[in-house]
Formats: sequence, C-alpha cells, structure tokens
Amino acid sequence: MASLMAASNTKYKAMAESLTEFQTWDEDKLGMFFRRRGLGNYCEALKQHKITGQIAPLLNDDDLKEMGVNVVGDRLMFKRYLKELSSRERFNQRIESLWEGEERIFFSDCDKSFWTLGGFFPMDPSTYKLTTSHLKVKKVKPVRCGPVRLCCFGASYVSNNVDLSKIDDVDVFHTPAPCVHRTCCCAKGKDLVEIESRFEKGGKIFMTLEEGHGEAVANLILNQVEESQKMERT
Repeated sequence: MASLMAASNTKYKAMAESLTEFQTWDEDKLGMFFRRRGLGNYCEALKQHKITGQIAPLLNDDDLKEMGVNVVGDRLMFKRYLKELSSRERFNQRIESLWEGEERIFFSDCDKSFWTLGGFFPMDPSTYKLTTSHLKVKKVKPVRCGPVRLCCFGASYVSNNVDLSKIDDVDVFHTPAPCVHRTCCCAKGKDLVEIESRFEKGGKIFMTLEEGHGEAVANLILNQVEESQKMERT
C-alpha cells in the first residue's frame, strides 16, 4: 500500500511539474499533451495552425471550429483541458517569487558575536517573500528580557500571508548604526519598512532590512499592490 501511494504521489508530482512548463511547449509537445487525453486526431491541426503552449489558452470556440474540431464533444474536451492549462498559468503567476529577503538583526559582525556569544547561540532572522499576489512574512519572536533577546531560550515563529490588494500604504524609515559600530566596524544602518493594512491585527506589519534596500523593496511592493487592486476591480 505504501509503495502504491508513493508511486501515485510521484506520478502526481511529475504531472504538476510538467504542466508548470507548458508555456514553453512547441506544437509537438502540446500535441502529445492532447494525445494522452484522447484528442490525438488533432495533432496535425495544432501543427498546421502553429498552436504552441504559450497561445493555447487563448483558443476559443470559433478558433477550434476553424482548426477543424467539428465534433461538439471534442470541442468541449479541448476547452476543458485548455481551462486546466489556464488555471495552471494563473497558479504559477500567483506563487511566482518576485523578491525574497531576511531580517537584518545586527548592525555588524561585532554586534552579532556579542549577542550570540561568539555564535554559540545563533538567532534566526525573520524571512520575507513577495509574490505577485501576497507578501509572506515569517516572524521570529525571541524570548526577551526588556529589549534584550535571550537567545539561549529559543524563539517562536508566526507566519503571516498578507493579501497585497488589502495593503493601504508602505513607508520606509532609516535607523543609522550606532556611532561605535560605524567608527570601529564601518557598519551599515537598517531600513524599517512599515506596511499598513486595516485588515491586519494592529494595522501594521514591519520588515527590517539592510540599509539601502528598503526603498527598492517598498517600490516593488507598491507596484504589486497597484496590480492586485487593479485585478480586484476588473
């Protein structure tokens, strides 16, 4: 039973992986896709009309008739599988990673060595991932005594998946490195990216990045927010 399930999972995974690349298919590969689904009679028509994986989702009923798909049942099957490809395309766009980063915890290597006791008690940074539709923030919440992180006590993790269409504003604030770090270690400061959303608990989400990265990331987020809100309205 276990081997049967493993084989099934492998088959499903292979199918999912192959479909993720359908936009790169030429006429032959697209024809093979439809042949495996009982529509092999139309492989030559796909070649004749230069239908590739990139343009296949654009086919409509009139196009199929012009290609010689005159049987209603076959046209319906074509439309069903074309819808499958379109759904895969939308899914790929939703999960496409536009930017990934991690929290800047320390100002310098000296700062890091001091607070982690020479690396014996490492501190995991929060991580950030921007896709075309969501901002994913995995926040590390260390145990603290006042403002001091107690690295030897571990940390908890909270994941937040923010819908970009629900973001109201993005601001960037700069925190310079302390004078001693700038003088002795040539340390860079931090950029605090503040993301406002009325739908989030507390109304705000924060990302701490290396100095100089905040503005670029904020602009990238705002561009995707605009695109997401545009899609919501249509």
